[in-house]
Amino acid sequence: MKQRVEQGDRPWNGAGAVGHRVESLELREGVTLVMSDIDPAEECAFHFIEPTDVFGIGFHLKGGSRFDLDGIAFETRPLEVHAGAAPRSSASSFLLPAHGFRTVSLRFTPEAAGDLFARHGLSSSGLVLMVEEAGRTVSAKRLAPLEAAGVAMVESMFAAPYSGAGRTLFLESCALALLAAQLEAVMPGNDGSAGVERGLVEARAYLDANLDDPPSIVQLARICGINDFKLKRAFKAAFGTTIFGYVRQRRMERAAGDLHAGQSVATAAAQAGYECSRCFTDAFRRHFGILPSEVLRASIRKTPAANG
Repeated sequence: MKQRVEQGDRPWNGAGAVGHRVESLELREGVTLVMSDIDPAEECAFHFIEPTDVFGIGFHLKGGSRFDLDGIAFETRPLEVHAGAAPRSSASSFLLPAHGFRTVSLRFTPEAAGDLFARHGLSSSGLVLMVEEAGRTVSAKRLAPLEAAGVAMVESMFAAPYSGAGRTLFLESCALALLAAQLEAVMPGNDGSAGVERGLVEARAYLDANLDDPPSIVQLARICGINDFKLKRAFKAAFGTTIFGYVRQRRMERAAGDLHAGQSVATAAAQAGYECSRCFTDAFRRHFGILPSEVLRASIRKTPAANG
């Protein structure tokens, strides 16, 4: 989101450039595009003082950078999009990883961002509050991640085949397309709640079918078509537990069924993912308030003797 434009601002010189390349381009009054491709070869820290009140959105192709915006700390991951706002003279620092930092950022004056949001009916979106408070406080928010089309758009900006005014026009069109996708995601009524509900049903069904080898949260998010941050938050709100808490719960319920069917405690523990039977016993007692051995004894008492 915040770029340190120093060590000699040099214009982008096309695909395949290496080293430190930062280009700042004013698209229109109050709106600046910053393209950064920094390959430090080793982890390095940067510091920045905001010269004016600012609202920005950063589209990150390379992640792992750690930011501290006047006390608000976060880390970017590949394909994430972050919005932030800060008043003039606020300090920020960021630690760039050795594998590099590649991002496109749009920086707005609060007036330009406010006009844009008002023009498109976004007065009730969470981004507006960030813009309104940009002159008073620092804030940061993760937005919808880059989809395949967005990734291709950002890559094309770094490899723009034009020069002069044609290049500026091309970069502006790409930047506006990236911005349009984010604004669409926060438009009133476009919260995607129906899609999230369908995704949660799919997520739970997939977990139930793969209890022995559950996917990572990122993998599950891709399977269900929901970004991982939204999936984690919505899953807990809907089912009262985290994703992995749900997997543990369902494994424990399955283990109880295995014990009722007469399987040994050791076998039920192994199928529930516990290498230690004692750990399984403790977890089972916390979950059901009864020892697994008691469930097993009850199942044996109810089973008719083999010889009548």
